Amino acid sequence: MSEKREGYQFVGWYIDKECTKRLNPGGVLPHSVTLYDKWIPIWYPIEYDVDGGVMSRRNPRYTCIESEELLLYPAFKKGVMFVGWQLNGEIITSLPAGIHEPVILTAIYKECPVIHFETCGGANYMDVCTDEHGLLMKMKAPIRVGYTFDGWFWDCDYRWRYNLDEPIHESCTLYAHWQVSQYKITYDLNGGLSSRRNPKSYTYFSDTIHLLPATKPGYEFVGWFDERGNELNVIREHSMGNKHLIAQFRKRELN
Repeated sequence: MSEKREGYQFVGWYIDKECTKRLNPGGVLPHSVTLYDKWIPIWYPIEYDVDGGVMSRRNPRYTCIESEELLLYPAFKKGVMFVGWQLNGEIITSLPAGIHEPVILTAIYKECPVIHFETCGGANYMDVCTDEHGLLMKMKAPIRVGYTFDGWFWDCDYRWRYNLDEPIHESCTLYAHWQVSQYKITYDLNGGLSSRRNPKSYTYFSDTIHLLPATKPGYEFVGWFDERGNELNVIREHSMGNKHLIAQFRKRELN
C-alpha cells in the first residue's frame, strides 16, 4: 500500500528508479525486486469572486503544491478602487507557493474619489479614480485641434492650477486650459532677401497667407518650396505645423 502525500496523487509502482516501467496491478513477479512509487502533483482550481467587477485574463486558473509564488493582477470595477485579493481573511497581491487545496479569492474594493475631466473643446476623457494615496496616474495630454494643452485647473476660471503630485480627497471636476498653438515659419533665402511683410509665424485660425516673393540681384524668383521640393507660395487657413520655406531663383538671361 502507498502512503498518502499531501498535494500529490499516487500513480503506481515501478520497477525502475526513473519510473518508466510500471508494474501491472495483479502481476506476478518472477523474483524479488525493489519497487518505486510514483506521484504527480494535483492541480487545484482557483476561483475569483469579483463582486460585479472584471478580472484580468492574466490571472492564474490553477495551482499545485509545486507551483512557485503566482502574481495576481487586479480586478476592475467602475466607481471604486481595487485594494487586493482576500484569501482566508488576508489581503494578498500574489498567491503563495506550495498551496495544495482549492482556492477562492475575493476582490476587495473601497470607495475612492471620482475625477471628471472637462476638456473644454478637446477630446473627451473618461472619469477615473485616484489611487490609495489620492493621486492620479500619469495621463496623456488631451488633444484639441489648433491648440496646445496648458494643464488642468481646479476651477473653470483657470485661477488654481492642479499638479499631478497633489492628492485629491473627494470627487471633483478638473478643467483643461488651452493656448492657441503658434507655428514657426522660417525662410532659407539662398543669398536673397525676403519681404519684411512675410510672417514669421501663424496659427490654425490665421487667414490664408499669400507669401511675397524674395529678391536676389541678377536672379528671377521662382517660388517658395518646402523641404520635400513641393511649391508652397500659400499657407492656407487651418494649416498646422512649422514651415521651413526655401527660396528658389533662376539667373536672369542677359539680352
